[in-house]
Amino acid sequence: MRFLPLSHTCIGRRGPTRCFAGLLLVIVLWLPSPTGAAEGSDPAAQTASLSLSLADALSRAQSASPDLVRAQNEVRSIDARRAGAALWFPANPYTTFLLGPRSERQPDGSTLSALQWQLHVEQTLEIAGQRWTRMDAVAAASAAQRDQVEYARRSTEAQIKGLYVQCLLSAQRVQVAVEREAISRQLLESAQTRMRLGASGEIEGNLAQIEVGRVVGERRDIEVEREQRLAELRMLTAIPPTTALVLSSQELGAMPRSLPTMLDRVDLVERAYAARADLRAIYKQKDALRAENRRLLREIVPNPVLSFDWQKDLDGQVFIGGTVGLSLPLWNRNQGGLSQVRAAEQNRIAEQRLLLNRIAAEVGQAVATLQLRRSQVDAFLRDAVPPAERNVDLLRRGWQAGKFDLFRVITALREQAEVRIRYLLMLEQLWLSAIGLERALGESLFTQTPAAAPAPAAPRGTP
Repeated sequence: MRFLPLSHTCIGRRGPTRCFAGLLLVIVLWLPSPTGAAEGSDPAAQTASLSLSLADALSRAQSASPDLVRAQNEVRSIDARRAGAALWFPANPYTTFLLGPRSERQPDGSTLSALQWQLHVEQTLEIAGQRWTRMDAVAAASAAQRDQVEYARRSTEAQIKGLYVQCLLSAQRVQVAVEREAISRQLLESAQTRMRLGASGEIEGNLAQIEVGRVVGERRDIEVEREQRLAELRMLTAIPPTTALVLSSQELGAMPRSLPTMLDRVDLVERAYAARADLRAIYKQKDALRAENRRLLREIVPNPVLSFDWQKDLDGQVFIGGTVGLSLPLWNRNQGGLSQVRAAEQNRIAEQRLLLNRIAAEVGQAVATLQLRRSQVDAFLRDAVPPAERNVDLLRRGWQAGKFDLFRVITALREQAEVRIRYLLMLEQLWLSAIGLERALGESLFTQTPAAAPAPAAPRGTP
C-alpha cells in the first residue's frame, strides 16, 4: 500500500484536523482484518528460495530427524543379527593333525620304524532346533524395535507440524509489525509537519518518535523468533541455512478445521491405547523376551559332537574310525542369561504400567488444553477483535469532529495491532494443542500426513 504523506499545502488550506482525519481514513482502509494472514516478504527469499509444503517437510524429516534416524539404526543393527542366527553350524569344525617318527622293537630284537601321522576332525551338531529359536528371537526383537521407529516417526511428525505452524504464524506477526511500523512512521511524519507549521508542540512529535522506536524494537523481536523457528525447521528437514523457505501450506496459518466441539476422554484414551506405537512396542517386548528365554533353554540341550579319525602307524597299520560325544550341561546351564531375561520381564511390566498411566494423563491433559484454547480463541474473536476494529472507526469520526489528539491515535492503533498479534499467538497455541492431542493419540486428526495407518495393537491387559 502506498501512503499519501501530508503536505504543507494541505495543512495550510484545509486545516490540520481535516488533513489528519483523511490520513486516519487511509490508515484504517489499509489495515487488513485480524483473521486475514499474509506471510512477510524477505528480500533474500527472492534470490534462492524453496517452496516447502507440510508433506515435503515431513518427507524430508524421515532422513534428518535425530530420534528417527537413531531408531532406524537400531532396527538395522537387530536385523544384522539374523545372518548369524540363521547358521546351520554355528560352531566351526575342529581339526588336529599329528606327525612324527614311530619305532617299535620286535620280539626277535629287530626294530620297525615308520613315519606316523593322524588326522582328527570333529563337528558339533544342533539337534534341538536351536537355529529356529535364534531366528525367532531376532524376529521378535526386530518387530518391537520397528514399533519404536513408528513412535519416533509420530513424534517427529508432531514436532515438524508444530514448527511449521509456528513459522507461518511468526511470519504473520512480522507482517502485522511491519504494517504497524509503517503507520507509526506516517504518524511521525504528520506530527513533524504539524510541529514545523506551529500547529502542535514538541511533545506530540516526541510521542510519535517514541512509538516508532518501540514498534521497531518489537518487530525485531518477532523477526528473531521467526528466524529461530525457521532455523530449527531447516535443521530437522536437512535444508541448507542459506536457503530461504516459502511455506506453501498456508491453511495451517488459519483457524484449524474439523475441531470437534466435544471430546470424549474415555474414548480417546482407548483410541490411544490402540494406536500408540510405543505401547505396542512394550507389548511386543514381551514376545521378544519369551523368544529369548526359549533360545536360552534350547541351548542347554546337549549337542552331539561327531569326530572322524584317520591314523597310520607302522607299515600296514591303518586306523579309520569315528566317535560321538556329548557336552553335559552340569555347571553352565545359562543361569546368567535366564536370570537377565526374568529381570527384563519385570522391568517391562513396570514400564508398561507407567506408560499406560502416562498415555491416559497425556490424552486427558491434551483434551482439556485443546478445549480451553478453543474457547479462548472463540471468546477473543467475539469480545476483543470487533471492539478494537470499531475503535479505529470511532477515532476517525472523532478526528473529524476535532475531539482527539495524536496520543489517542497512537493508543488506538497500538491496541488494534496488539489485538491482532495476540490473536495470532492464541491461534498458534490452539494449533499446538491440536497437534499435541494428535501426538498423545498416536494418529492424525486435524492435519493431513503421508504416514501409513498404524498396525493393530495387542490386547491391553495383564502382561
